Amino acid sequence: MAKLNHNLSMAIALLSSILIAASMVTSEEEFMITIPPEPEPGFYKTMEECIEKMSRECGENIVKAVLEDEDISEQCCVELVRGMGKICHDDLLQFYVSLPQLGFNVTHLNIRGHHVWNICISKTPSKM
Repeated sequence: MAKLNHNLSMAIALLSSILIAASMVTSEEEFMITIPPEPEPGFYKTMEECIEKMSRECGENIVKAVLEDEDISEQCCVELVRGMGKICHDDLLQFYVSLPQLGFNVTHLNIRGHHVWNICISKTPSKM
């Protein structure tokens, strides 16, 4: 039962992150998404841990910055750079790209993700 609850919480965390992204790329009333099998054991657990390192508000801000060129707050940059980190940021970008239902342009998403990371590096104070 504990394993079922853990898997359910992982699925909910990933799904909420996907839905944020999906809401920005589609205006259709009905949206179906299929989460692919894990590329390697423990990948989705790692993604869940990455998502938990950032507040929902900042997660939405970063996703909108990548997809819609929205400004990024300094606080969200701090959460991205110091909390989530580059590996999690890159892994989440690749996860979104792996979902064909979202229709992301791989090259564009990677360029925008790299650009957002660089902006956040410049906005993050060296000491807090």
